Amino acid sequence: MSPGIVIRPVEPTDLADIVRIDERLTGQTRKGYWQTRLEMAALRPPWMSLVAETDGRLVGFLFGWVGESEFGIAARTGWVDLIGVDPRYRGLGVARALVDRFVASGRELRAIERLATLIDPTQEDVREFFLALGLRHGPMVQMERPV
Repeated sequence: MSPGIVIRPVEPTDLADIVRIDERLTGQTRKGYWQTRLEMAALRPPWMSLVAETDGRLVGFLFGWVGESEFGIAARTGWVDLIGVDPRYRGLGVARALVDRFVASGRELRAIERLATLIDPTQEDVREFFLALGLRHGPMVQMERPV
C-alpha cells in the first residue's frame, strides 16, 4: 500500500464524502442511492465495504461482495461492485490499496479464491486499471434487455 493511505471499513458518517466523490466522477448527485448502498453495506462483513483516507480526507471507496456459484463460477469469488477515487487523488495508489485490502481480507478469512468485476469496455482507464491488477477477460458475456 502507498504510504499515507489508510483503508478502513465504511461508516454511515462517510455518506457526504462518498456522494462528493461520486459527483466528481459522474456529474450527478445521488444521495439516496448512496444512502441505500451504505444501508446494504451495514448488513455485510466490514471488509467488503471500504474507504480510503489520505491527507485527513476520504478520497476513495470500494463496495464488494462474495458469491459462490454466482453466474456459473464455482469458486468463492470476491466481486468488486463499485470503486471510486476522487480525481484529484488518482495515480497515487488509492484504488490499488482498496482492492489489495479487499483481497487480503477475503483470503485471510478464506472467503474468496478469485477476484472479479464487471466493467464498461468504453471506460479505457477502468479497463487498464483492472488489467494492471492482473484481471483478464473471463468466460462470461453480459447480456441484457430493457423490460
